[in-house]
Amino acid sequence: MIFLKIAQTDEGLAILLSPEALELLGALAGQEAGFEVSQDGELTIGARDMSFEARRERGRTFLERYDKTFQALAK
Repeated sequence: MIFLKIAQTDEGLAILLSPEALELLGALAGQEAGFEVSQDGELTIGARDMSFEARRERGRTFLERYDKTFQALAK
């Protein structure tokens, strides 16, 4: 298990990642990361994937989710 330090900044609290955590996350300074908590309380954290394939998949998911709305607006 990797332990991370929480620091106070001008903008709020920040989690400081050790070099080991950065390597595991595959993140760079300034890059966005996200996290989610499962129903059983497990925290998952990951670097944001902004590759073409990831962006295209997010777009497809958005269009599928709102397909009925777009169909209704097109009438």
